[in-house]
Amino acid sequence: MKPLLSFFSFYIKSSIHVALGVTGLVFVTGTEYNITLPIALYWVTFLGTVTGYNFIKYAELAGLQHKSLIRSLQNLQVFSLVVFCLLVFFLTQLDFIVLTLLGVLCFFTLLYVIPAVNHKNFRSIAGVKVFIVALVWSGLTVLVPVYYANSVPPDLWFCFAQRFFIVLALIIPFEIRDLPQDKSVLVTFPQLLGIQKTKLLGGLLLILILLLEGLKQPFVLSKTAPLIIVCALIAFCLYLSRVEQSKYFASFWVEGIASFWAVMLWVTYFVLA
Repeated sequence: MKPLLSFFSFYIKSSIHVALGVTGLVFVTGTEYNITLPIALYWVTFLGTVTGYNFIKYAELAGLQHKSLIRSLQNLQVFSLVVFCLLVFFLTQLDFIVLTLLGVLCFFTLLYVIPAVNHKNFRSIAGVKVFIVALVWSGLTVLVPVYYANSVPPDLWFCFAQRFFIVLALIIPFEIRDLPQDKSVLVTFPQLLGIQKTKLLGGLLLILILLLEGLKQPFVLSKTAPLIIVCALIAFCLYLSRVEQSKYFASFWVEGIASFWAVMLWVTYFVLA
């Protein structure tokens, strides 16, 4: 039992779980717009997400404990190095324009950690953090895959806005969990609005997502039904969100919603069909 728990802990801490979710959202976009995406793009999305998240989470910690790294952090560093090498390999299989788009998103990710504005990084600037995360996720999972389409879909920006709002809503349980630890200068949603009003904000975002879906043409039930289920699951997680929540409520269950969305679409389009 202990080895299994250790593996699960590494699975979460190494950002594999969140990377699967981001990769799943690329699959969602490809399926919704009937775009055949290269396998290399899925690998770059997965490996790039692992690399980016681990860099953000552990770079500063590694610097502070440079001479006495704990074993778990050493394992994460070795894993991240292997992942980065694989990432470079798959990046060589993508064309220049995609690499340029990915480079812009990588730049925003670096600014999330590296001080750039008044000696502050985006993570420490009041009210900016969640919007940068949502922007990068939306760009990576909507704009990059759509590049492979022969023409830009007329509802592209509706889809981009939906994805942006979904990521914001998914972040809310994390912000509620981290409320006691977050510095007041961050001005997170719970700090600014309180927990209950933040949950209401999340509900409004979900309503906006569904309203935007109604504006898309043509209406396709096989695409809309999974989205409704996803919004319902996020709403349920928002309702359950507390400061004192179970260890893996946000980092496993909430982050797993994106992967579940991809699985639903896969079953709908490639199994049931």
